[in-house]
Amino acid sequence: MLRITENLENGDVIRLRLDGSLTTESSAELDKALSRYHQGKRRIILDMAGVSFMNDEPAAKLARIKGETLRIINCSPFIAALLDAAERTD
Repeated sequence: MLRITENLENGDVIRLRLDGSLTTESSAELDKALSRYHQGKRRIILDMAGVSFMNDEPAAKLARIKGETLRIINCSPFIAALLDAAERTD
């Protein structure tokens, strides 16, 4: 299960706080949230402090879209290593 809390930091930045497991099934919910904000000029901060598990498919997807408009913060060492491995394989 994945819970997403959306907080508007200011007019240009939205913070998406994730809690739970980020799996192939739950990543569809994250995709919807990201698509609401990624299209515009807003920068997105993806706060992953509450993510206890993530599998390879969502990690690869996040590694591909991470960049100037999407910043990922507060990852556990496991999640950070998974994202780093996904970035190196792209």
